[in-house]
Amino acid sequence: MPISSKGIVIVHSRAQLLAGIFLLLLGALVYVVDRSPDQVYFTRFFGIHLKIFDTSTPLLGSLGLRLPAFFHVLSFSLITGSFFRSGKSRYLVICVFWLMVNCCFELGQKYKTLAVRLTPDFFEHIPFLENTRAYFQKGTFDVYDLVAFFIGGLAAYGLLLVTGRSK
Repeated sequence: MPISSKGIVIVHSRAQLLAGIFLLLLGALVYVVDRSPDQVYFTRFFGIHLKIFDTSTPLLGSLGLRLPAFFHVLSFSLITGSFFRSGKSRYLVICVFWLMVNCCFELGQKYKTLAVRLTPDFFEHIPFLENTRAYFQKGTFDVYDLVAFFIGGLAAYGLLLVTGRSK
């Protein structure tokens, strides 16, 4: 991440950063309206116990099951890309990185024992990462999430290229 001589992090594209944050919040909104608050880590983490809609019949149907996976790769790729100078290969590396991170976590839900064993002990002391072992143990592998990650990565790459050139 580029840092100025004064120690300030440099944002090369505010549009990418703002779009990434917006899409991350949109993905979080899917959880809030379509999932039970006791089943969503970040709602418990922040003490949000609202049940806005009847989650027994998801508002967004099966699409709501995949949207967070799509938004996660898309938003984190845009946010990360905003801190780097534009470039096709740089953007590709960023998108592939987030695609692989998400795929590893999804596959960790399929190969639970291995994933739990590979999870470093120090994760237990880091907010959001302290839940990693439980995520693997209690999570459910879904091949369609892998597809959503891939589509999110492609969308992110396209958006990074378009917004990276528009300076």
